Amino acid sequence: MKEVLYLGPDYKDHRGGIGALLEVYARHIKEFNFIPTYSGGSIRKNSYRYLKAWFRLVSTLLLHRSIKILHIHTASRGSFLRKSVLALTGKLFGRKVILHIHGGGFHNFYARSRLLRPYIRFVLNRVDVVICLSEKWRQYYTAEFRIKRLEIVNNVIENPPSASGVPAGPQPLHDRVNLLFLGLISDGKGIFDLLDVVAESRSLTHNRICVTIAGNGETDRLQQLIAERHPDGEVRFEGWVSGPGKVALLNSCDIYVLPSYNEGLPISILEAISYGKPVIATPVGGVPEVVRPGFNGWLFEPGDKKALQSILAEVANNNNQDLLKQYGMNSLSLAKEYTPESVFSSLDRLYRELIHDR
Repeated sequence: MKEVLYLGPDYKDHRGGIGALLEVYARHIKEFNFIPTYSGGSIRKNSYRYLKAWFRLVSTLLLHRSIKILHIHTASRGSFLRKSVLALTGKLFGRKVILHIHGGGFHNFYARSRLLRPYIRFVLNRVDVVICLSEKWRQYYTAEFRIKRLEIVNNVIENPPSASGVPAGPQPLHDRVNLLFLGLISDGKGIFDLLDVVAESRSLTHNRICVTIAGNGETDRLQQLIAERHPDGEVRFEGWVSGPGKVALLNSCDIYVLPSYNEGLPISILEAISYGKPVIATPVGGVPEVVRPGFNGWLFEPGDKKALQSILAEVANNNNQDLLKQYGMNSLSLAKEYTPESVFSSLDRLYRELIHDR
C-alpha cells in the first residue's frame, strides 16, 4: 500500500530473521516504501546508516502527506531504543505508528532495564498498534503494558521452491538422520549444547545422527569444536547460505533443529515446516504454536541435554521412519497459516482500519 512506510533492517543481502521477513514483504507488497535502518558492518557505519534513516524519515513525512502509517520492525535492546525514536518521530508528525516486535528476548530486556522501564512503557503506550508474534507474547504484553491496540500477526514465509528437481515435503530418510540448523551460531541459540549431546550420545544413537550447520556468528569456535569432537564428519559446517544453497539444505535434511534459549517466532522454523520437516526445538516464545509434540516434532527445555539426548535416541531408531514422514506431513498442514496470502490479508485489513480511524 502506498500509504504505508516500512522501516527495519536492510533486507537486501540480509543475515537475520527480520531481514528475511522484509524480503518477503518487498516481493509481495506493491509500492513497497522502505527505509533501511541497519545493515551489517561496523558500529560507525551503522550509526551513520541510522542517522541517514532518521533524516530520510523526516523528509518523507514532510514531503509526502500520502504516507499515513509507519510500520516499524524491531527487536529488543539497542534495536528497540533506535526504533523508538523513529516511532516517536512518526507520532510527532501525526502519523499512525505500528511497532512490530520480533525480539525473542524482549521480556529479559525489559526486566533488566530498570532505569529505562518508564521510557519503554511510554513508547509502547504511545504507538497506535503493537504487533507481536504469538498468543504467548500477547499475554506477556497485555500483563506488562497498557497498549492501545495489540495484534498478533504471523510471520510470513514463501511457498518453498524445489531444489535440483526434488520437491519440497517429506523426503525418504537416509542411513543417517540428518539434522539441520540455520542461524546465528551462539550459546543463546543452543547450537553448542546440540554438538555436546551428539558427541555424548553416539552409543545411544548408533552413530545414525549427523548435523549440518549453516549460519554466522561464532564460526571459529564452532569449527574448532567440530575438529576436536567430531572428526569423523558427523557434523559439517556450510558457512552462511542463502538462495539455492539454503533451499537445497532444507530439502535434503530429515529434521530441523533449533535448541534456542529465547525466540519470538523463528522464521527458520516456519521455513522448515513449509518444507515438510519435523522440528526439534525448545518451548520458548511462539515456538509451541508451530512445534507440537506428538504431532510434528519434539520440545525440550533450553539447556536440558538429557532430554535432547533422549529425543536424538528416538529419532535415530530405524522403526521411526514412518513417524518422521507423518510429522513432516503435519508440518506442511501447519505452514498454511503463514503463507503470504494469509498474512498479507490480515495486514491489509489492519492498515485500512487504521487509515479510516482518523
